Amino acid sequence: MNRNLVLALTFAATLQCLAQTPQPFEVRRAEPVFEELPELKASEILKPEFLQGPHFAVRDPVPTSAGMNQFTIDSDFGVFEADGNEMLLQRLKEIDAIARLREVSRTDEFKNSLLAAAKSPLNSAKNIARDPAQAIANVPKGLMKFLGRAKESVENVGKGGNDDVGDGRRLKDAIGYSDKKRKIALDMGVDPYSTNTVLQKQLDDVAWASWAGGFGFSVATLPISGAAKAILTVTNVNSTVEDLLREKTPSELEEINRSTFRAMGASSSDTQQILHGGAFTPTQATAFAVHLKALKGVANRGAFVKAAARRSTTEADALFCVYTAALMDQINQTTPIARIVMLGDFPICVAKDGTIIVALQWDYAAWTSGAASFTADVQKLAGKSNQSPHISVDLSGEVSPRLRNELEKRGITVQDRLVPGPLK
Repeated sequence: MNRNLVLALTFAATLQCLAQTPQPFEVRRAEPVFEELPELKASEILKPEFLQGPHFAVRDPVPTSAGMNQFTIDSDFGVFEADGNEMLLQRLKEIDAIARLREVSRTDEFKNSLLAAAKSPLNSAKNIARDPAQAIANVPKGLMKFLGRAKESVENVGKGGNDDVGDGRRLKDAIGYSDKKRKIALDMGVDPYSTNTVLQKQLDDVAWASWAGGFGFSVATLPISGAAKAILTVTNVNSTVEDLLREKTPSELEEINRSTFRAMGASSSDTQQILHGGAFTPTQATAFAVHLKALKGVANRGAFVKAAARRSTTEADALFCVYTAALMDQINQTTPIARIVMLGDFPICVAKDGTIIVALQWDYAAWTSGAASFTADVQKLAGKSNQSPHISVDLSGEVSPRLRNELEKRGITVQDRLVPGPLK
């Protein structure tokens, strides 16, 4: 073969290969397969009243991790961490409460009440009353049993001159102190079982002065700061939960929640883990139970309780379960849910019209490898139905533009900011 012809054919083949091969500059300009989770700025995402106040300032860097915006709050009372938008609201409310309670503790009336408490007959029950109340806030385990036994002891007080009478009297005092502290916290709009130890110390002091020293505490006389007022407008407090917290002792709450979880099919061991595992406070366990109970007639709720019990090891885990259940409750009011199915450990709702609803307590969602894998799994779940149901992803927080685009390309409806909270 002519050498020039061979060279020409070789050159032509090379050009053809080059034409089929992406050029280096095209590779560099290609859209990344997945997004990196961003570090947000508090100054850009939060309403001004939640960014800074008389006693606090939220640091500007806000990492996003595990679906939660990670906030750091500098305050007059120390540095607080908040895992997620909802916990940020809770911590800011607590900072306001701490400030107001400290103002109360500087008054002459409060100081005189402390002196009176020291001379009160109730002072003999001080240790048994105050220490368990502190334990309730941090490790809700042994005290539940303690107060349950206390109730039985109180019922026996006065029935005879046995040795249990003195113990019964002190245990009754412990319950009285716990009631006083709980009602003060709720009147101030904060969780009486909060894990915030600074708040618990202030609640202890005011409750002690009120219960044992006759201090006339009234929330009505305390001014509410701008941040606290703003929080009240964005926080959807379930009245059933608040009523239960106000009216029921911890042991009574436990029995109510136990009955609720068991009635929806949760096992005894999973129920026990929710109530005593350490991840859920009494308030969180109650809120979880109330929202799931509101899904009346929805099948397989016990499977969600099982996953919550076995996967929750931190307060952040518990809050995810609580607020996801709350979101389901909210969605159910407009799109009735028929049942819950589990995708691994994650609860997916199936509406009565067949729609697959992914309800997520998620602050900021991006198109990550995890999101892509989860989306594929949801599509497979939907594909198992002969009806080819529609899929809706409903988030409490915000989705990235890329995630929205990727989901909508797949025919999935996206609804975000269903619970905007402190976001602009």
